[in-house]
Amino acid sequence: MNQMLPHPTDSTSTTAWRLWIDRCGGFGLVVDGAVSLGGARPSGGATVQVRSDWRRLEGRLTRRSGDYFWSSQSDDGQFSADEQLVRSGSELPVVGSATVRLHQPSPLSGSAVLALDPPHRFDCHVDQVLLVDQTVLIGPDPGNHIRCVGLDANAVLIFRDGIWKAKQKRTSNENRLGRTGRGTAAASPAFTELIPGKRISVGELDMVLEQA
Repeated sequence: MNQMLPHPTDSTSTTAWRLWIDRCGGFGLVVDGAVSLGGARPSGGATVQVRSDWRRLEGRLTRRSGDYFWSSQSDDGQFSADEQLVRSGSELPVVGSATVRLHQPSPLSGSAVLALDPPHRFDCHVDQVLLVDQTVLIGPDPGNHIRCVGLDANAVLIFRDGIWKAKQKRTSNENRLGRTGRGTAAASPAFTELIPGKRISVGELDMVLEQA
């Protein structure tokens, strides 16, 4: 019997993904520098869709030099020329029942996290949406983009040349003493490529990547 192989990553056509991590949740990954947001509709519309009373398209977030700027969309379909800086921890200036907040948990990466106040949800059952600037940090601490409180270790996820890769980060004790505990140099963990549709284990993380 022929077995269908996972589709390879296509950097020319795919800019949105979904990542499912066991014991952690589901996350939307968007690699565009400009991302549209709006209400969830069967025919789509916005890149990031919220199940709420929002209009089909409410506005656009644009990343420049690590900062994020919001442009509202007017009733005639044009984006406002007056951009508003959205600081980490602030909510997007959208009128409606849903509240979306932008967080930049780490100064080491320009990636940001979009989180919804309950009871609203993002479309496709993801818990949060990440606006990815090459690097995503995963771990139990608040400084990670994807926070998995049940984990003991940290991992890093990168997007380069259309390919997703992940590896487990060395602990501070390993960095200081080496794996043997006698001061010998510890080899850095290797990156593992995430192939869409294929279950991947990175340290104690079990995950599946999907094209959105």
